[in-house]
Amino acid sequence: MKLNADVFNRAEFLSGTWQQQPRLLRAGFPAFEDPVEAEILAGLAMEDGVDSRIVQCRYDADGKPTDWHVEHGPFSDYESYGENNWTLLVQSVNEWLPQVGSLLSAFEFLPEWRLDDVMVSFSCEGGGVGPHLDQYDVFIIQGSGRRRWRVGQRQTMTSYQPCTDLTLVEEPFDAVIDEVLEPGDVLYIPAGCPHDGVALEPSLNYSVGFRAPSQAEWLLQLGDQALQHDVLNRRYQDPQLQPDTATHEVSDIQLAQCKQLLADALQGNGADDLLMRIMSQSKRELVEPELPYVAEQIPELLQQQGAIIARAPGARWLYSASLQSYYSGGERFQLNRAIQPLAEALAGLRQEAAAEPWLALVNNDNACQLLADLLNLGTFVLFLETD
Repeated sequence: MKLNADVFNRAEFLSGTWQQQPRLLRAGFPAFEDPVEAEILAGLAMEDGVDSRIVQCRYDADGKPTDWHVEHGPFSDYESYGENNWTLLVQSVNEWLPQVGSLLSAFEFLPEWRLDDVMVSFSCEGGGVGPHLDQYDVFIIQGSGRRRWRVGQRQTMTSYQPCTDLTLVEEPFDAVIDEVLEPGDVLYIPAGCPHDGVALEPSLNYSVGFRAPSQAEWLLQLGDQALQHDVLNRRYQDPQLQPDTATHEVSDIQLAQCKQLLADALQGNGADDLLMRIMSQSKRELVEPELPYVAEQIPELLQQQGAIIARAPGARWLYSASLQSYYSGGERFQLNRAIQPLAEALAGLRQEAAAEPWLALVNNDNACQLLADLLNLGTFVLFLETD
């Protein structure tokens, strides 16, 4: 699936739109067909382990929202919610339904590690989640139905919570986009831009989100990884203490030494390795096989009739040229000549593929071991007719 070349140019979008301003792509996907039906989405939200919620709103006589309510799944039925003013949102649907995951192929011009998930929402007439800010970049694909969207430029706004688990913006905002989206339209909203969408009729929307970790989130995860791998363990020193400094005073020199210690930690290859481990982690825990694979059985398994190899939904397989390594699920796989052809081929595996042609890439023990390790990690999956 590709974005409509008549309304989308990759180079122009990256230079003039990406993370700069919102944009509406009319007929971004011409003749768009929903990859999931509302009934299937509702059924998925009834399952344990699926992250779902319903947002409801009541309106006064002037059409202003007066009461918000959020309920989390799994749900048993939907009759009590009525026929208007509510929205069902289901996270990471791409990891549950491969046909929804196929939408991601249109956005492969963006870094793979940035991808968060595909959230799918179904809204009754009047349904929405209120005016709010997201701290990530998002493409919203309009499925069946119509929805009015208002989007403002990036700005500082006051947030409040009208109910638990719902954060909205307090002030009204001037919309630079105020349009009704039809099936196949695509709306891009950078992080920090206020927006509000209200369904005009029963509607499906597909939100492709791209994560943008904050400094605090990076530092927290770096600390966790550093402790786990016993690195970045150089300790603070203050050899320039002055005898006349009050004991309760933290000097500017001491603060500078603290910051320099942290800055030094971020400059070396050790930090690069930790960052790659963090970037390679999936949003949800990958599913490992019941019985681990061993390298010796890989060629035989690939030769089985009907065997299929695929990347697990949500799994990442990332490469760092400076570290000469691939990463997945927080694990490092150092590149060498024996595994390079297989590693590069796996990086290009986007859809299910017949397993037998991969035999040529596992023609040595190291390559067999790499594939076995990745199957055991859950990054890739081997489907056999006996499964």
